[in-house]
Amino acid sequence: MTKVFMITEHKIDGINASGNRAKWEVEALKKKNFSDIELIDKFDKTKIPKISNKLVHAQQLSGRLLENIQYIVDAHGLEYVYSAQMSHGYPLHSWRRWAFKVKSYHYEKLETKIFRNSKHIICAGEKIYEKVKNIQNATVVRNSVFPENYIPTKCKNLKIALVGPFLPGKLNYFGLDMIKFIVEKFNNVEFVFIGPTDKNFRDTLNFKNTTFTGKVNNYIETLRTCSVLLAPYPDFAYYLGSKTKFIEAAACQIPIVTTPVGNIDFQNDYVCIGKTKNELVNQIHYLEDEDIRTDLGKKLRNLILKKYNAEIEIEKVIKIYNELL
Repeated sequence: MTKVFMITEHKIDGINASGNRAKWEVEALKKKNFSDIELIDKFDKTKIPKISNKLVHAQQLSGRLLENIQYIVDAHGLEYVYSAQMSHGYPLHSWRRWAFKVKSYHYEKLETKIFRNSKHIICAGEKIYEKVKNIQNATVVRNSVFPENYIPTKCKNLKIALVGPFLPGKLNYFGLDMIKFIVEKFNNVEFVFIGPTDKNFRDTLNFKNTTFTGKVNNYIETLRTCSVLLAPYPDFAYYLGSKTKFIEAAACQIPIVTTPVGNIDFQNDYVCIGKTKNELVNQIHYLEDEDIRTDLGKKLRNLILKKYNAEIEIEKVIKIYNELL
């Protein structure tokens, strides 16, 4: 008999990060013999009768759809913080700046209500926990992977992966200017863009050393053909919670180059940080040495084994379930 329903409004398709978190959590629960759980994706109000009188594990904002139902909220990020930061990416006179400010005000009220009405908040990172710990009982359950599914890269040359989607409005898209600068600086290095892209993005980066894979069915295998992950973000592209692609790259022993806001909730001594595009270039030069890449990659994988291991992190979720069932 199902004791817990996990719900997400997103489709479990291997691309959407919100859906991916629900997917690995359910897989980890079943590996731990917690089989009394059912995952419902593309959740909407028409599916509420199915989950009544059960404990619900509600991903992101899906808890707003629930009334008189006991639920745990799983916070991957905080939309009000994201919208407030995004407003700084536009001029004072821009309507987009003020639209993001209005969104931030709306989401802060909505998220606070969802958190208060929940029985517990699961936080995808420490920064989220610090924001919500005084609203409701909260626990950090980091974004995680099953390390045994990730084989270390065998790429010996400097070959740089960038993971999308690279579509207008998505966080990855805002790094376009920095990416173009770096690609032009390393015209003898191949840059592989994994995931959907739009025409403007491809046209801007139409160089002899760029490859665009589009959506791939064998994402991890494609990632493993590279030796470095590059993920630059401007300061305003700020989203709490560790990025899944960082964890996946680290599990494959692939060093990571990013900006300070890219490294939120994945802070450690092994990620190469550059605040400006020139500093990012310097970090890539540093990683031209294969021995350095190998050393950093091994340290990152060891970090995954200890702190971002799905079978370890899921024990916290089971503990919460047992307290509420």
